[in-house]
Amino acid sequence: MTDKITIGEFTVTVLTDGASHLPPSAYPGADFSQYPDILDVTGTHRIRLGAHLVQGPGGTFLVDAGAGELSMPFPAELAEANGLTDPPLTMASAGALPAALAAEGVEPEEITKIFITHLHLDHVGWIMKDGRPFFPNATVYYGAEDWALLVDEAPVDDPTRVLMEAAEKAGILQTYPAGESQLLPGVQAVHAPGHTPGHVTVKLSSQGKTLWFVGDMIELPAQLNDKNIHFMTDVDRDLAGSARDRILEQAKEEGIVIAASHLSNPSFALITDDDTWADATHH
Repeated sequence: MTDKITIGEFTVTVLTDGASHLPPSAYPGADFSQYPDILDVTGTHRIRLGAHLVQGPGGTFLVDAGAGELSMPFPAELAEANGLTDPPLTMASAGALPAALAAEGVEPEEITKIFITHLHLDHVGWIMKDGRPFFPNATVYYGAEDWALLVDEAPVDDPTRVLMEAAEKAGILQTYPAGESQLLPGVQAVHAPGHTPGHVTVKLSSQGKTLWFVGDMIELPAQLNDKNIHFMTDVDRDLAGSARDRILEQAKEEGIVIAASHLSNPSFALITDDDTWADATHH
């Protein structure tokens, strides 16, 4: 079943591109003995890779762009470091986004804007395909502060760098204005650094309802109650933690729906009065 929610005049759909299998060490500070159901038989936590499709009065757009065609073997040293005796074959595998889009009856040509939360490969993977923009009519927005660290300072053959430099040459890139900015009627970007320097939250508001695409600010459901859990690729854990705290507090107070890039069950979540996650599609 497709995960879908209506926010006023907007329809938001989860598009699955693939999955990643992350070991406990990916979540510094997490005590997995408290969350026995999170790890599967391989001893890893399976997360969704993908994007969000938004259809509304301003046209059809994406928040993030999946991981692209990807099959990344699970590193032996990571298995050893985490004591995994039967690790998964892949750490990440993806490539299903075009089929997920087609299943919604949407052609790549219909996408006019792509709002990237941050420049990690699993969020920009389908921007380019075979050296050409996969979404030929889309402008791709990203946080300018991410470029130095994740493109310029990356190795020359780093997949994200190669892809973003090709996108720059293709003339499809646009940076978000600083701070908080209006992207479309009812759509805003808010700079929320920590996971990466240029990470943004994309806010959707219509007819008194609000949804926040929080990207990788929330990586485990348990972060709602445990402030000590971080993520291995957070460039600034303190900054990421304080941004997360602010977001969670406001979302609870104002009944805002949270859509995190990698979380499912529920994919669209509300925070209850007693600090648990509730499925927003049932409210």
